Amino acid sequence: MERRHNIIESPEKSRFSSTHLHFNEGKSTREKWNYLHSMTNKTHLNENDFCAEEEIDDGIEFITDTDEENDLLIAIPPWKVLIADDDSNVHDTTVLALSGVKIHGRPLEFMHAYSAREAKNIAAQTPDIALILLDVVMETEDAGLKLVHVLRQDLSLKDLRIVLRTGQPGYAKDSIMSNYAVDGYATKSKLTRAILISMLDEVLDLKKPDPEQAN
Repeated sequence: MERRHNIIESPEKSRFSSTHLHFNEGKSTREKWNYLHSMTNKTHLNENDFCAEEEIDDGIEFITDTDEENDLLIAIPPWKVLIADDDSNVHDTTVLALSGVKIHGRPLEFMHAYSAREAKNIAAQTPDIALILLDVVMETEDAGLKLVHVLRQDLSLKDLRIVLRTGQPGYAKDSIMSNYAVDGYATKSKLTRAILISMLDEVLDLKKPDPEQAN
């Protein structure tokens, strides 16, 4: 004889079981909240714990990797480096050698001048230039040396770092460094990429004393 067992469900369980199958079908967020509120004794649930999907879309801003990278670039300003040289090849090779290089955690931003006069104008209009890579021989044999005095005395750019570069080996480094308020001196033929980066790392050290005070 087959025995049948009658399962008697409580009214709440039966009501929950029959409704649960259709809980996610066509229900709005508010209807889901009303259902949960009526089916449970968790009185700590409140309407503020649930919000409409439209409110979620309007209230949450998703941050992408690009956003974070842009914020980082804004937070870390680049070193502005002015390349002053009448030889366009020097500009190209300098940018190539320093491409992607960071000095003390900051990227480099390059500006270009092809004469001492142009370099003076750019420096006067851009007081936050950190470094000028200055050719000695441009319009004249000592155009770069004269510009050093203009930058230091006439424009009062005391914090500007100046590195002299020359293709003429006749200038004595010790004489240049002792008579001009510059931070470095290099002969172009001996200036490798590693030496250039090392020189920038040294002269852009914010703890370095003012060259005029050193003299």
